[in-house]
Amino acid sequence: MEKGIFYAVSTGAGNAELLTLQAIRVLKSCEVIFYPESEKNTIALASISKITEIDFSKKTLVPCKFSMTKDEDKRSAEYQKVASECEKYLLKGKSVAMLSIGDVSLYSTAARAATLIKKLGFEVIFIAGVNSFSAAACSALASLCERDEKLSIIPGDAYYIEEKLQSALKEEGTKVLMKMGRHLKEIISILNEEKLIQNATLVQNASLPEERIFRKTELMTLSKEDFENAYLSVLIVK
Repeated sequence: MEKGIFYAVSTGAGNAELLTLQAIRVLKSCEVIFYPESEKNTIALASISKITEIDFSKKTLVPCKFSMTKDEDKRSAEYQKVASECEKYLLKGKSVAMLSIGDVSLYSTAARAATLIKKLGFEVIFIAGVNSFSAAACSALASLCERDEKLSIIPGDAYYIEEKLQSALKEEGTKVLMKMGRHLKEIISILNEEKLIQNATLVQNASLPEERIFRKTELMTLSKEDFENAYLSVLIVK
């Protein structure tokens, strides 16, 4: 029996209209769809559920639970479990699509799972998508780079914990901070201390109906709820 193909499918920043035609075609063709599920959301699944061309009654939907733990052994075990579940379907000749918000090449659980599945001997294909910082910049009418300007993507939570954020913010070019987690409030305080608040724009839930944009000193007026909803937040510092 011919093996199935594993597709890591980007679903874009959240709005269903940001799914590519290629992503829709692949999702229509795959019998099995794995999607990330957490206590907070199932954003990737919610995005594709609005695509009327996909008949979900004929799909097998499999939730993937990934914890936010920093324990690498536990995280590795979670990915191994997902890869093993995918393998069962792939060996039966069924192609599997694993959803990833944004673009699968950037901070993606699907990309890490794909590495394991490729080692098992299966064909892996990445489907590109609209990443969150591009969607955020477009919502804010912001040009990320012009001519020869540099663009840096910074995982805010990790850089804050490792005390590397201040030095990273002093580098040339535009800085995009993602994955800020519970440290968004502290990161904004650092921007203020470094006198960069006037150059900063925060976009939450880019492309979604709940989208909010805060510019410059507006960042100092964020509420407790705004900080608690930091999961889909992108900070652009010019």
